[in-house]
Amino acid sequence: MRRTGLLALALVLLAVVARPAAADDDRTPSGRAWGIESELRPLPAEGALAVRLVVADDQVREAFVRVAYYASATGRSRQIAVVDSQAVVPGEGRLLFVTLDPPVGAVAYRVRVLARLRAGSERSQDEAIRARVGLIDRAATRFGSQFSRLLPDGP
Repeated sequence: MRRTGLLALALVLLAVVARPAAADDDRTPSGRAWGIESELRPLPAEGALAVRLVVADDQVREAFVRVAYYASATGRSRQIAVVDSQAVVPGEGRLLFVTLDPPVGAVAYRVRVLARLRAGSERSQDEAIRARVGLIDRAATRFGSQFSRLLPDGP
């Protein structure tokens, strides 16, 4: 049976189905990023994430997607590596691609949609950020292009 991927993770900040996530960034003042995260997912043999990310609130300085890799597929083990997408700023909507390129020893990953507020801001608007995340299965793409199309789950 051919396994193709489109993870239908319709991620919206403050969504009920995801857990809150926080991440520190020592490179920027007030750089604490907040957002939501997916459940722990097993790593595919090959693939990439396609992320449609839209920022609709000027209180948000930037939003991005972080992929965290884990050596265990269960529980809340320590992440062994992270990869961040490009940042998206207010008024912008972009389609981003994040290649799943796990470090040695990784067996699972978690997707986080994170945002940083502007200095002096305490809170964003509800639904300030919208994200839709899909898994692109490279083995199922055609015409030699690794990002040629998104495929639905199924046989």
